[in-house]
Amino acid sequence: MYRIQVKIIIIGLVLASVQFNFTSGNHDDFDKGKNPYQHQQTLDPNGAYKIEWEVNWKEKRVIFNVTVETKGYVGFGLSKKGKMSGADIVIGGVEPSGRVYFSDYHVPNGSRLPIKDASQDWILHTGWERNNHTFLSFSRKFETCDEENDLPITNDLLTLIWAYGEVDGQPQYHFQNRGGSDVYLLDAIYSTKAVDSIQEFNITRTLLLPEKETTYWCDFHKVPTKTKHHIIEFNPIFPTEQDRGHIHHYLLFRCVAPKGVDPEAIFGGPSRTGGRECYVQVEQGSLEWNYCNELIYVYAVGGKAVVFPEHVGMPMSESGTEYFMLQIHYDNINRIPNLSITSTVQMHYTSELREHDLGVLSVGEWVPGSPSIFLPPNATDHVIIGHCAPGCTQSFLPPEGINVVAALTHSHISGKGMRTLHFREDTELPWLVYDDNYNPNYQQFRMLREERKVLPGDQLSTRCLYDTTIMNGSTVAGGFSTRQEMCDTMIYYYNRILGNSFCLSQIRSREYYNLLGIGNITWNDQRKDLTISSPQQFAGLTMVEYGNEFVDWNIAFRKELQMHHLNQPHVSICPASLSGKIEHPASLPRNIARYAGPIRSQCSQIKKMGRGWSRS
Repeated sequence: MYRIQVKIIIIGLVLASVQFNFTSGNHDDFDKGKNPYQHQQTLDPNGAYKIEWEVNWKEKRVIFNVTVETKGYVGFGLSKKGKMSGADIVIGGVEPSGRVYFSDYHVPNGSRLPIKDASQDWILHTGWERNNHTFLSFSRKFETCDEENDLPITNDLLTLIWAYGEVDGQPQYHFQNRGGSDVYLLDAIYSTKAVDSIQEFNITRTLLLPEKETTYWCDFHKVPTKTKHHIIEFNPIFPTEQDRGHIHHYLLFRCVAPKGVDPEAIFGGPSRTGGRECYVQVEQGSLEWNYCNELIYVYAVGGKAVVFPEHVGMPMSESGTEYFMLQIHYDNINRIPNLSITSTVQMHYTSELREHDLGVLSVGEWVPGSPSIFLPPNATDHVIIGHCAPGCTQSFLPPEGINVVAALTHSHISGKGMRTLHFREDTELPWLVYDDNYNPNYQQFRMLREERKVLPGDQLSTRCLYDTTIMNGSTVAGGFSTRQEMCDTMIYYYNRILGNSFCLSQIRSREYYNLLGIGNITWNDQRKDLTISSPQQFAGLTMVEYGNEFVDWNIAFRKELQMHHLNQPHVSICPASLSGKIEHPASLPRNIARYAGPIRSQCSQIKKMGRGWSRS
């Protein structure tokens, strides 16, 4: 009997070392970025808790390895929004005798203390304790069918929660060594370590912020090359958390001079100044602004580095001397005086050109301010949809279409769910990208596991679910500020199309304006906002001011407003050329075969996020 037990243990350890060799000493493939589904992360600020995980798509399982600087217990788990209540966790460690203990727990809703699961669905593979460190290797299937106690591992955002203690056994709340980190567990992450020849180009800006809530600042930068190269990584860098906390997003544009005009003559002068505020009417007419329409990179709050797969790259200097324009959205909500904020856009590029040139396309509601985004106060499930119309894609996509490799969904602080819908003729195809547990403070470009083909005549629609209770009873409208809202998806695709990078829509119908009780709205340059121009008694009010003071937000009006946002026809503004745009009608397709959502397993299906999310 003893020999059988020993043999089983040895076989188990051998299997563990074969299956999980990315942590057993052979790091070559990991270090060179060969497998984009292997990940490493340090979870605590002192470096005491490190994790590696790998996605096994064949078995639909995630393998985790944790190394923690402790001789006591180790806690690890999955959570929504970082909450202990409802979390799915494991607790393990190594006793002084050498016995490894490990169990599957959950935290009931409304509680903070873990309870051992009746169904033990987390599997321990191996564990040891050496030199004041505890190592545990364990795994879990995407779907366990224990719906009451386990969180499914899906494409939605999850929070990795962690804890450790100095003694063994189950912890008792309240412990100090703990934290959480938002991740998309199943996403691919590529590495520049797989590239032999890399050069670096940094754009650094330091700005003394004005004493106002929202500032958009633009400046120009000459790129370091004169022959075509490919950018293969964009990385946002912030010297301090204060710097990071006051930047909501930035956009990097390619500037293209008119044919036969020296780029230096247009962009050289502005590149030697400190920049100026964007979206001021007098500046919108300036020549240099008119030729910076092609978006090449987006950073949004919480985002990390973007590294492209080895067959694609963002072109740089393909026509000789080139300039980029950087637009940064700064937040200074408390209007702090003398606040200096620094940030860097770091680009890694190579002269070894890749097979395909990348482009960026933004799909959703019109920005900076759209009358289509008008959200009730204290709403928990209001839906807004913006479209890139079939007529638009028919007009500017090549006959062979484009191939989408990555996408970033973007809203402001009221966003709680995002989906990018894809329609072709009489069918809704699987969503391009989605997150039903969206966190507006963690916005990351997500690499698609399988590239998606978008053909001429297809429709792309960004669908945003909002919870405005965070605004303490205020109406929410579309606009620049983080307290206002946006609803957009930025996609990286190949092969690149020259021209404007935006395909956006808005409602312009008189029926919609009549519902709101207004005649017309215009852009107010001084207020950087949409304001009502008629009727006269409301003239000069912003949409938020109007909604807070004059709209009766009764149940009937809320329902009717939601139906208008879902069913009113939009005008889709789409790229035509560097010098102009075209418009096409757009709406949410009806009476077609709808995509039911990703099926998790035989034991459960995706549950809709509230009645508003499931409307069609």
